[in-house]
Amino acid sequence: MKKWIFAIIALSVLISIFILFTSIEQPLPQEDLVIDMEEKSSDYTFAIIYPVAHPFFEKVTKTAREHAADLGVNIVIDAPKVASAEDQAMILQKYIDQQVDGIAIGPTDPETITPIINEAIDEGIPVVCFDTDAPNSNRYAYIGTDNYLAGLHLGETVAKHLDYRGDILVSSGLPTMENLRLRIEGLKAAVEQYPQLEIEEIAHSNGTHPDTLANIEKLVENHPEFEGFVGIDSLAGPAAITVWKAHGLNKTAVTFDDLPVTLEGVKNGQITSAISQNQSKWGELLVNRLFELINEEIVKEKEYTDTIEIDSISK
Repeated sequence: MKKWIFAIIALSVLISIFILFTSIEQPLPQEDLVIDMEEKSSDYTFAIIYPVAHPFFEKVTKTAREHAADLGVNIVIDAPKVASAEDQAMILQKYIDQQVDGIAIGPTDPETITPIINEAIDEGIPVVCFDTDAPNSNRYAYIGTDNYLAGLHLGETVAKHLDYRGDILVSSGLPTMENLRLRIEGLKAAVEQYPQLEIEEIAHSNGTHPDTLANIEKLVENHPEFEGFVGIDSLAGPAAITVWKAHGLNKTAVTFDDLPVTLEGVKNGQITSAISQNQSKWGELLVNRLFELINEEIVKEKEYTDTIEIDSISK
């Protein structure tokens, strides 16, 4: 009896081994291969690093996430809480150390960020810039506004609303930001075309709302006879609305970006015109270009989105 039991056990073991090895040698079904490839494609992670955490970038985040989902890419959004080149440099270094597959960054200070961008490139991580550029770095592409032309647009718009005469006050953000510097250059070039237009003063903030508000208050106090105001960054519009309301001002104000509070100011008459950057397009472009780069495709070095004047909002 025991012999039969051992014989049955031995036969069962042999059958199990045969089944195991024959199943290993058989190829996976085609549908399983497709699933494996899809899972592999979803392993990509792109980091998008803003110059500062700000509502302006909400449209970029939305379109980037939507398009990344279509491509099976993971998106990580990060930014300094306040505009700080040092904090942004630490964030960028963190994602290099984590070996993400691609990085999009709006450099707060190109001089500080350039060597770290180059480090990412050296480690095989493609980098594209957006909103503001680091033109001397090895980044593959810049996506966003042609900021010099945007400055010309600001200048021509305020000139038109002032009938090409009057004194202008200007509020800008961090002087280290390439995008703001180029907008100011464009603004100056536009104003210089009209002999009766003059920029009285340009005030730079530290990139925070309280400092921007204090600067505009001081500008208005120091130049009570001004005719026009230009906001170079997205903080200027909301701050100008507060100052206009507080002082009951009825002055021409042209400011950059289409934040909801700024558009409400256009609707209510505190802001004469807002210049929109169409930043909702950036999210899709950033994800597309990084995806192309990791697949070793050649991308265009500069892609500009047009600026649009918004000077009336239906009530």
